[in-house]
Amino acid sequence: MNLIEQRIWDYLDGTGTPQQRELTEQLIKSDPVYQQLYDECKSFNDLVSAADQDEPSMGFTRNVMERINLEPVPASFKSLIDKRIIFGIAAFFLFTITALLGVLFYQIDWSQTAGFKMPELTMPALDTSKYLNSTYINIFLFVDIIFGLYLLDGFLRKRLRAK
Repeated sequence: MNLIEQRIWDYLDGTGTPQQRELTEQLIKSDPVYQQLYDECKSFNDLVSAADQDEPSMGFTRNVMERINLEPVPASFKSLIDKRIIFGIAAFFLFTITALLGVLFYQIDWSQTAGFKMPELTMPALDTSKYLNSTYINIFLFVDIIFGLYLLDGFLRKRLRAK
């Protein structure tokens, strides 16, 4: 695109500074080359503006998605990956870890005795009679029975619906 054409398109689009548009307007009125190119660009611009833009139908997305659902599903990635490669990588890491542990155990001096002694810990006596009296046990059993009946009811309702 040359400079004349660019100026005319800027003039038609209304871009550029007001001085540039004024200069282009004067050139269109005075210069026959500008006048001819302006007429061509103007007719093309009018033709493009008058053309109707195609819009997709209302069910376009639905139709496309239905077509996609009809396409066969591609094979799973499991069949595309060679299992020998996976086993090779796993074997490499297992060998590396085993070698590092072997070097670590080889370099340990096993003849020294540890100078650290664990402290003795005594647990206080726990009196369970405060927590496990007959009232708490009865409450626990009552809640368990209610929960069991609720589960049994759900199981029987599913069984009836299945029939």
